[in-house]
Parts: sequence; structure tokens; C-alpha cells
Amino acid sequence: MQGRLLRVNLSTRKTQVEEIPEQYLRDFLGGSGLAAKYLYDEIPAGSEVLGAENKLFFSIGPLNGGYFPTSGRYNVSCRSPLTGIWLDSSSSGKFGYYMGRAGYMAIIIEGQSDKPVYLYINNDTVEIRDASWLWGKTISESIQLIEKECQVKGSTAAIGPSGEKLVPMACIINDGGRAAGRGGAGALMGSKKLKAIFVSGDGKFEPADPEAWRQVIKEVTGKVAEHPVTNNLKTYGTGVAMAVAGQTGDAPTKNWQLGNWEGYGKISGITMANTILRKHTPECHVCPIQCARYVEIEEGPYAMKGSGPEYETLGSFGSLVLNDDLESIAYMNLLCNEYGVDTISSGSSIAFAMEAYEKGLLSKEDLGGIDLRWGNTEAILAVLRLILKQEGIGKLLGQGVRKAAQVIGGGSEEFAIHVKGLELPMHDPRAFFGFGATYATSPRGACHCHGYLGAFEERNPVPEAGINDIPERHATSGKGILAKAVQDLSTAVHSAIICAFTTYSLSASDLARAINAATGFSYTGEDILKVGERIFNLQRAFNNRFGISRADDTLPPRVLSSTIGGPVEGLVPNLAEQMQEYYEARGWDPDGKPSRAKLEELGLDYVIGELHG
Repeated sequence: MQGRLLRVNLSTRKTQVEEIPEQYLRDFLGGSGLAAKYLYDEIPAGSEVLGAENKLFFSIGPLNGGYFPTSGRYNVSCRSPLTGIWLDSSSSGKFGYYMGRAGYMAIIIEGQSDKPVYLYINNDTVEIRDASWLWGKTISESIQLIEKECQVKGSTAAIGPSGEKLVPMACIINDGGRAAGRGGAGALMGSKKLKAIFVSGDGKFEPADPEAWRQVIKEVTGKVAEHPVTNNLKTYGTGVAMAVAGQTGDAPTKNWQLGNWEGYGKISGITMANTILRKHTPECHVCPIQCARYVEIEEGPYAMKGSGPEYETLGSFGSLVLNDDLESIAYMNLLCNEYGVDTISSGSSIAFAMEAYEKGLLSKEDLGGIDLRWGNTEAILAVLRLILKQEGIGKLLGQGVRKAAQVIGGGSEEFAIHVKGLELPMHDPRAFFGFGATYATSPRGACHCHGYLGAFEERNPVPEAGINDIPERHATSGKGILAKAVQDLSTAVHSAIICAFTTYSLSASDLARAINAATGFSYTGEDILKVGERIFNLQRAFNNRFGISRADDTLPPRVLSSTIGGPVEGLVPNLAEQMQEYYEARGWDPDGKPSRAKLEELGLDYVIGELHG
């Protein structure tokens, strides 16, 4: 298998194509794994997050560019403008498919332009084009204008006005609302004056073993399409989880305080399907799941049509702030997609501000006259607009809850809900204990994508890791070991690169067969977990470089105390026991660094000098 890397220097306006060494592909697959190798080697300690030395790494994997289910995805990696540590952010749609067709496994963006530009890629034609005429425009408008100018079929990944203004929670949007959403990669794009990347190509995907490839696609597509969870996702989208939040206790409520709320059903995927959902052409390349929503509100203050809110957005602009108006959430989702801002971080910042207002730490005057009471839909929307436009209190809240708490003080740190600077996603570790160790140790901060334990507790074993019993979600024993195994599998999936929802039905062995057919490699399921472990440890070493230690592997105190009411009241994960088990399973030193022995075992010897002297 061969892979090409396109290196683009925006300072010198030079581009060059490099061959990716085969050993890199064997050891790191592609996607976030390949990014870890290149960015660990090329981003020095002491570099500025929004400086020229930080690099954007767009990448796909061995399964992209053809017709493997959910293989339209791509990954963006860098040092996060929000957290200052490792960031990889995955998006669906068709961008990854066209990257593969153009013949590139990776695009690395270096330096900084002195004026707005966009990158045009069509097979071997690469041009850095003027984007001054696009600066300040919303994402959908920018994409329409770029694709009209390019006049060939392809896909565009772009930033909006928030990314241009370097908002640390700014994201990158492609294909009708698909987002590389978390951690602020859009701000880094903005600092480089890179408005967008357009990619097109007509190259053919050529698997190493065409017959095995056809067979594995047939089998995998059937497994994914027939699974009951993915069937539910197709019918009701990810918002179906909100419909059962009253039974699971999974949806964080009133800034992680309450355990129940009468509004869950009003904003669920089922309600969406019965009210504002419209038929649409699937936005994601060859996806049998088709969980993406397209909604339309014909009249009223929230009139809109476009990509509908996912579960995370229903939580962050719904239960987290006690807003049960589904139409308003859909409208806020649209605004975030147009300006290019992460819905989880922005909703979490508003919830933080609501509690600060309730406690008297923020006044109505501080908020520009906004009465930011819980559930006040108009106030929530008003503060969101301030974040998007970087006006008033929005300048501070757009920095994320960690920074906002540092400025506001007065004990607000106690309800600034984040890990390592990244706001928690909308899944509660008190509902699924395994999220405890996962959130505490995820390389990008609190993250359910780097090990979605909700898909494994009470559901799936991981036989390739020797885990054959399905653990109860409120058990503590074994959760550190399970977290490690699921993180390794998820890391491999992000490097392959396919949708995390495939892990409901596909195993590490299934993934190995697909990669072998595509590449000619000879992985086993156990090998796939080892590749994931290698990548995870290299990402950890990257974070160690920027000051992360064992002391940072924890959860906010509020999440380690009971909810008020609800089905999980009184149930709290024993994080200390999980972490002891986890560290032993990982082979990490007590200070939070991968041990010398572990690095040698994983073939990461070149990291030892920096970490251990």
C-alpha cells in the first residue's frame, strides 16, 4: 500500500507531494494515527498554539476513497487552540471520499498566509487561491461560492466568521452541516488565513485483494445495516437517546446538577421525526446508518431549513440549559453551522454563565441586559449570538468554561465542567461508569468519541482484548481495563477512518479483515488493538510534552457527586479505583507518562529520550 502526503506552506506559498513511508502506514494506519506520528515529530515544545509552527493535518485512512460503509469521513489534527494539547476531530460527509479520489492520504498545512486564501485541489493540480472576497461570509455561502468558482464536483471544508475571529471553539464544516467540531481547529485555520479547502478527484480506489474487498464490504454493510441500534439511528437519529434519558440518566441536566427533567421527550429524536424532520438525500458517503437529520421550520422566529441537531446539540442547547423548545435548538444548531462553532462547547459555556448569573457572579449588566434565567430560550439565543459574533460577554464565553471561570472567579471553577479544558460531551459518567476513566484520560480532554463506553457497557464484549463478559454499567471492577480496550479500538477506527457507530456491530477482527483486503497487510483483531494502543500512547506523549500529567487525569467534582433526583441519584463512579486499574493496564508511570518498557514494546523508542531523559 502507498500513500501520498500533500504539504502546503502558506507562508512561502509552496506545495510539494511526499510519499508516506510504508512503515508509517503499517504502524499508524492513517487518520488520527498518521497525524500523531507527523505532528509529534514536527510540532516543537514551546510553540505557540496560534503560531506558524502549529500545523493542521487533514487525513484519511486505508478504507477511504472507495465504497466501504461510512468511509466518506476525514480527520483534522493539530495542537488545540482551546486546550493547548492534542486535538483530532473527525467529520463525515464526502470530503474524505474526494481526498481519496484525489490521491492524498494526508494534507499538512504549515505557516501562515498574510491574506485570506483557500486551497484548491483537483487530482495533481494544487492552487492557493485568493479568498479575500469570501472573508466574513457564512459557511454555506462560502461553500456555494467556492464550488461555483471551481466548476467541478467535489467537497469543501470551510470556516465561518467565528473561525476568522479565532474563537477557540471554532470548528470546520463541510457537506451541509457535517463538522470537525471539537477543540478549535477552525481557529487555527483562521489564524493561517485559510478560509477553506476544496478537493476533487477522479482516481480509482484499488484494493490489494478485490475479491476479498467485495466480500468484506457485503458482510460489513449487512452487519451495520441490520443492527438494532443503527436501525434506530436511521429512523430517529442520534436524538433517540434523549427519548430514554429519563430512564438511563444519561443526559446532563441544568449544568450537570439534576437527574431528571420533564423536557426530555419534547426535544427527542422521536419528536423531531414527528414534527420538523423532512426527507433528504443522505449527506454521508455510502452510509447504511443515515442518522443525519434534515429539518424545516416554515414560520415563526426560528424559521429555517437545513441540517438538524444531533443528540449532543439537543443536550447542550436543551437539557443542559433547561430549554425544551425543539425549534429553537434547531435554529441555534443552524447558527453554529453557519458561523462555525462547536455546539457542545458553546452550549456548555452558556450553561456555565446561567449558573454564574443565578449565583450572582454575573450581573444583568455584565450580560448586556440579558436575563439569563434557566430555560429562557430568548436569552440563550441572545448569548449564543454574542459568542458567535465575539461581542460583549461572548468574547469571554467563547474562550470556553475553563478560561471563563479563571476570569470570573468567586468559586465558579466548581461548576466549570471540563477535563483538560474541553467541555464534557452530553453523556453522564454517573449513568455509565466506564465514561469516568475514558473522559479522564482521553487525549483531547473530555471525549466520548475516544472510547464510547455506552456502546459496550451492557452491550458488547471485546474478545480480542480478552474481555468476553458484558459488564454492568454501574459496576466498577473491570472498567479501567474496559476503558483501555475500547479506547484502543476507537483509536484504530479513527485512523481507519470510519464512523464510530460501526463499533455497535463491527469488531476489531472485522476491521482487520477490511484493512487487509484494502492494503494487503495481514493484521489480526489483536493487531488492530495494538495499533490503536501505539497511537494512543504517542498522543499521550504529545500531551506530556505540553505539560499533561497524572494530576490532570480526573473529572470535575460535580460529576463525582450525586445528581439531584433521577434514576442514577446516589450512584457515582469510583474514579480512583478505575484509574488504578487503568494505569496498570496501560503500563504508564505514576506521573502519567507511558513507561520506558511500554514505549519499547510499542516500537516508540524515539519518544523515550524526551519523556524519560
